Amino acid sequence: MKRDIRILMHTHWDREWYFTKDETKVLLRNHMQDVMDYLEENPETIYILDGQSVMIDDYLELEPTQEPRLKRLIQSGNLRVGPWYTQTDLLLVHGESIFRNLYYGIKRAREFGEPMLVGYAPDTFGHASQMPQIYQHFGIESTFFWRGFSELKAKKSDFLWEGIDGTQIFGVNLATGYQGAKYLESDASLLSERMAKLMSVLDAYSASNSRLIMNGHDQMPLQRDIKQVITALEKLYPEDNFSLTDFEGYLHTLNKEDLEIVKGELTDSKHARIHRTIGSTRMDIKLLNNEIETKLYHTLEPLAVIGERVGIPYPHGVVEKVAKLLFGAHAHDSIGGCNSDAVNQDIRQRLINAKEMVDTQIDLHLRLLTMANKETDQTIVIVNPLPEKRTDEMVSLEMITRTKNFLLYDESGQEIDYVIEHQQIEDAGLIDRQVAARLKDIQVYRTKVYVSVDEMLGLSARYVTYEEVETERAEEVQSIESMIENQFGQLFIENNQLHYRHKATNRLFTNVLSIENSGDAGDSYDYSPPVNDWVLNSKDVGELSYQVEKRDLSEVIQLTIAFDVPSHQTERENKQATTQVEFTGTCRLFNNDPKVYVELNHTNVTADSRYRLVFHTGIVTNQVKVDGYLSDQFKPVYLTEPLTIWEQDNWVEKPVSIETMQSYLSLTADDQFNLYTKGLKEYEVVGDCAYLTLFRTFSHLGKRNLVNRPGRPSGIEIKTPDNQLTNTTFTFNCAFDFEQIETQNKQAKSYLTPFVAYQRKAFNRFNINPRPNVALDEADVTLDLGQCVVSAVKCTEDNQLFVRLYNPMFETENLTLPPGTQIANAMEESLHVVEQVEVRPQQIIQFILHH
Repeated sequence: MKRDIRILMHTHWDREWYFTKDETKVLLRNHMQDVMDYLEENPETIYILDGQSVMIDDYLELEPTQEPRLKRLIQSGNLRVGPWYTQTDLLLVHGESIFRNLYYGIKRAREFGEPMLVGYAPDTFGHASQMPQIYQHFGIESTFFWRGFSELKAKKSDFLWEGIDGTQIFGVNLATGYQGAKYLESDASLLSERMAKLMSVLDAYSASNSRLIMNGHDQMPLQRDIKQVITALEKLYPEDNFSLTDFEGYLHTLNKEDLEIVKGELTDSKHARIHRTIGSTRMDIKLLNNEIETKLYHTLEPLAVIGERVGIPYPHGVVEKVAKLLFGAHAHDSIGGCNSDAVNQDIRQRLINAKEMVDTQIDLHLRLLTMANKETDQTIVIVNPLPEKRTDEMVSLEMITRTKNFLLYDESGQEIDYVIEHQQIEDAGLIDRQVAARLKDIQVYRTKVYVSVDEMLGLSARYVTYEEVETERAEEVQSIESMIENQFGQLFIENNQLHYRHKATNRLFTNVLSIENSGDAGDSYDYSPPVNDWVLNSKDVGELSYQVEKRDLSEVIQLTIAFDVPSHQTERENKQATTQVEFTGTCRLFNNDPKVYVELNHTNVTADSRYRLVFHTGIVTNQVKVDGYLSDQFKPVYLTEPLTIWEQDNWVEKPVSIETMQSYLSLTADDQFNLYTKGLKEYEVVGDCAYLTLFRTFSHLGKRNLVNRPGRPSGIEIKTPDNQLTNTTFTFNCAFDFEQIETQNKQAKSYLTPFVAYQRKAFNRFNINPRPNVALDEADVTLDLGQCVVSAVKCTEDNQLFVRLYNPMFETENLTLPPGTQIANAMEESLHVVEQVEVRPQQIIQFILHH
């Protein structure tokens, strides 16, 4: 059979890894000069710029005068850019970050020519099951990738990939890697030997007579003698046809009817490592990233929609800047944390900068809303960031007052109840420099409270007021009891352990929450159990001290979990535990809410360790329900088939049964356990326990011959002492309940999108003027979405209201939308008017509303 051998010229451009993004920017300048010279000299050549448009920006930052030249080569089709803005991870970041990365990548590429609409993700550590649909929303009908494939998925490397909703796109596994034909030899003998190895693999795995050869590598310069190499190849294989190609050219040779169908996630590690436990590497960076994503997508954007409606200009530039700072940290190595210490320091600082921007913009919007109340300065604004009606919820509010006590009032003057979480005295001069400049000594009270909110319509805001009073308010009742409760259950301490009694079923869940410490002999890519591990659990060796506080709205256990653990691996091997570690925090119950809200604080003082929360659920099952990108899915608790064959089949990495979720997991048998998390995404289920990784510490970027990963090191073997996270302080948040529900995804969205409240304060870091035409209205956007879940509420670039939602249920949801609603694509472009829409199971839809 005559083979159609297609050579694709490209570079894979890691912006940072064990080198910094600033180093690669300088290298990129030289690389682009070389590539553009060659393409102009050889106009029949196609070159792929790694599928990420950020390379345009990085290059033009140093060579702005070269934009016309670059644009000509992109418009001519010689240089292919997009669809991504950066080469993102496809399991660990927020689902909206995937949409926005593609949005900004395609948008930037369009400014120079036609974007490459191919889901090229060559080196990403696995692919989520919702990606076919996400790709298709951007007009992308294919993906080319390296990691995640095995023969358990399909016999051939060309297939149809079916997403969790049934969407099908072309899937092409790069069977010889994106680097298989790097630096092809000019010597005929060496070239023949090299090609024999490549062709044996491609002949075995290709589903047609076409063969795709990837001529490129990490930061690899363009191979200038490629034409001479092709001439030599034509002599070696006179029966075959050789040509330079792009991805689309290869796709045209495939026949859908001949292809197998592959379903679900692409996370097998037979041919390439997936690093299934990278989800807990550098948790300081991952938690910071998650905090920014949540604030940007769940709070700032919907808040800015309300602001735009009442006269505060939508902060398009701030949103884009923050998003692109995030995308710069979302490359598989970057968010993976598998970098040198210097790079991780840079990533963390860039995320801190992004956090400062998003926090300040949220604060500014809320402050402008409070200043719009002309009736009183004693103003608090409360915002519902979801386009749905919500009732009987709590909102967290920070107050700064001159008096210790204050009263809150609703619009009708009725007093509103609240509960104090924390209060401290501060010097007002540390908040507002004008106080210090005037040599005033003013003490204020900073108080964090939870306020009860009876009802709010969707995307609405309301004012409440406050009064500073001298009258002593009833304090929290400190109880000698060891139990807190509400109408759903009782949480109590007995025999040095936490237990939960579920009132509806009268089931007792003993030792419901504890902390596990174990060793970690791994590297920045993978947790690895030490050969001689010593696992300790706080329930067995710890001491649990506590104090109970009870109020009408809330009951809380203030607790400290302390236990002795090894300080480093040598102590662990010798079964020595010389270092005491403490986790302090709260377990809180609210009225009308079945969840137990857990917050734990910890400063790390140990090395070579892994810490996990252990939830003893009493439930044994073979599957776990979790959320993926804009979807629900069931995952096996144990990867039976891969774990049965991985050694005899020579997989490059053990397919450990440690998985990734987005924000919740649920276990169901006779009882049900639901766990909701903020940024904690790595879990394992063993027996009747669910394990949630808090963080891990280790010594090197890469190591060789790990227990679960034989052979060469991933990355390079350099010491990374920062990865021990010495003296790093963490705050972990999660919530759990034992309710029999199917709407965990909707619950998780509500958990991550609480009401927002803000007090107009007398003391501020910066002075601003009120906007003269801002007036808070009584408008709202209240949609009846059934069980569909909102993913995004934002303004398009021309300030239309854009909503993205999805149906996580396994039944179709029928929605009635407001008159004039237009279905939109993922580029936020209107398609057609619709008022009634069926949303299939796991389907994503986007629409534009008039508001």
